[in-house]
Order: sequence, then C-alpha cells, then structure tokens
Amino acid sequence: MPNAESTPAHAALIRRLVGAVRRQVAWTVLHNQTIADRLGMGVTDLHCVNLLDIEGPMTAGRLAELMGLTTGAVTGVLDRLERAGALRREADPADRRRVVARLVPEGIERVRAAYAAVGSGVEDLYAGYDDAQLAFLVEHAERNAELTRRITTEMRLRDPGTARESEGRLSAPLGDVTSGRLEIVASVVRMRIDSNREMPDLYRASFERRAPRIRVGGGTVNLTFPGLWHAGAGRGQVTLNGAIPWALDIRGGAADMDLELSALTVSEMTMTGGASKVDFQLSRPVGTVALRIRGGASRVTIRRPAGVPVRVRVSGGLSRLTLDAQRLASSGAGTVRDSLGYEAAVDRYELSVEGGASRITVQQA
Repeated sequence: MPNAESTPAHAALIRRLVGAVRRQVAWTVLHNQTIADRLGMGVTDLHCVNLLDIEGPMTAGRLAELMGLTTGAVTGVLDRLERAGALRREADPADRRRVVARLVPEGIERVRAAYAAVGSGVEDLYAGYDDAQLAFLVEHAERNAELTRRITTEMRLRDPGTARESEGRLSAPLGDVTSGRLEIVASVVRMRIDSNREMPDLYRASFERRAPRIRVGGGTVNLTFPGLWHAGAGRGQVTLNGAIPWALDIRGGAADMDLELSALTVSEMTMTGGASKVDFQLSRPVGTVALRIRGGASRVTIRRPAGVPVRVRVSGGLSRLTLDAQRLASSGAGTVRDSLGYEAAVDRYELSVEGGASRITVQQA
C-alpha cells in the first residue's frame, strides 16, 4: 500500500486545505476592516485592541514588536484608544518603572459586541464536533498561528518599512508624525485627494482597479504605479490627515484629478509631466507657498480662499490665463501676474507654470 502522503488524493486535499485557509484569511481581513469602519476607528487601532484582548496587558514596546510598528507609532495608537476610553495606562506590577496598556471593560465592550455575530457562528460550528475532533482543530489552529507569526516576523526583518497591497483600502497610523509628504509616481487618472482632521491615520486610500505599491516612512507616503499609463491607474481616492501640513509631489502626469484641499495646510505642491482637467481647492496658506506645474498643462483650475493673494509666473508660454478679473489671451515666457495685495502679503501662493500651458484659471472660491 503506497504512503498516503505521496498519493494524488492526499496532494489534492492539501491544495484544498491551503485554498480554504487563504479564503478564510482574506475574509477575516475584510471582516476586520468592516468592523473598524463600523466603530469609526483605524484598522491598526483595532489590531491593537484585539492583541490586548487576546494576549492581555503589555508595554508599548511589546505591542510595537508584535505589530511591526515603531514605538512612536504605537504610542500614537495608544493615545487615541485612551482618549476613546478603550484602555488605560498603568504601572507594571512586575516593574513599577514600566507602563503597561490595559483594556477598560466598558470601552472594549463595543468591540466585542461588533464581533458577536461571527463569534456566535463559529461556536455553533464547533459545537457539531466531538472532543477528539476539537482537540485536533485546537492543535491545528495553534500550530498554524505560530507558523504565521514566525513567517510574518521573518518577512518584517527582510523588508522593513514597506507596505504593499494589491487592492482594496490602505492606511497607515499617524503615530508621532508632525508633517506629511505625498508622492505619486506615474500617470494617474480620475483620482481624488482630500483630507480629514479627525481620522487617526496618516492617510487612507482606496482604488477601484489597480492599486499602487505603497511605501510609508517618516511621514512620506509614496504611491508608485508600475509601468507608464495603465487604464484606470490611480482611479480612486486618497485622504490625508488634515491635522498636519503636507507637501504634494505628483510625477508622471495627471488627468481628471480633483484635489479638495480646502481643509489641508499645503506646504508646497509640484506636478510634473503634464496636467489635464485638474481642479485644485486650496486652504489659506502659511507663508509663501510654492505651486509648480511642469511639463505642460491644460484646463487647470485653482481656487483659493477669498482675500488670499497669488502670483502667477509663466515660462514656456500660456495660451489663456484667467486670474480673478484679469484675462490674458496669450502670455509669453517670463510673464508675471500678481493678484491684488500680493507684494504686501505674508501668507500667499506663488504659482509657476513651466513648459507651455493653455486655459489656466486661478480664482477666489
């Protein structure tokens, strides 16, 4: 009789089991995202709550190790959860010099209630197995969890600081970041960028089709789309944390782009590689804020708050420029136009248009 492990039937069962586990993991991730959305919290914060609920109280350092985050980022997570009443910090009984995070029963009840449906369903499923089957499932789950933990730890050591997701919603914790930088590399179409001052994350993003490779580090969020111009590349939305100032660097061109930045402090903005049908809604600047459009532009509209002055500097030629009440049919290289009060203002915008452009409109909101 051949060894069962070498038979085609055994190999087929292994493939089915691996596929089933992958589906379970995928739906668990989506379920956690749904729970986080329902509770109005970030996925990273929810992971922290679940770890504390499963493993018990622990220090920020231990949480950072388990979650693969910096201690500063974990401190930001704990700050948000403490403000929300989900946990408290207290002295470690084993070492009074250390502080541990402990869940508050009243605060954690909402999270447990959100998981109640799936928890009840799983308990009903397990109730149909006898003791021997349950003992086998326990052993399998414990060994599988340890295997996943070990592989995850090894992956973090090999490639730290890189976040890659092929599709769906993406985010990163704000942590101790005090200023941000958004870099978008390659041509994108139909993308919206906006802000949210209240969210706990540095950024959040969602994409309809092809999602980019994302790298996050030191407050910089880099979105890189492979190739040159893929149909639908970039189609989606990026929301930036509006509590910190941001620099924007969009390289490779953009079309049908909506930048709703009226609640975001922009420290500078550069768009390289051409822009077509791009609409900017800006907030009040702090100091002189440079806006640069390089490589050609067409049908670009920039709206700023009333009373905020702006200078438009053209190099390469511009076929039509509208600056508030001023309308120029043609502007050659070296053209400079200021709105009322620009020279005397401290807080103002300076727009540089390089490489030739047509139909640029700069107006007050």
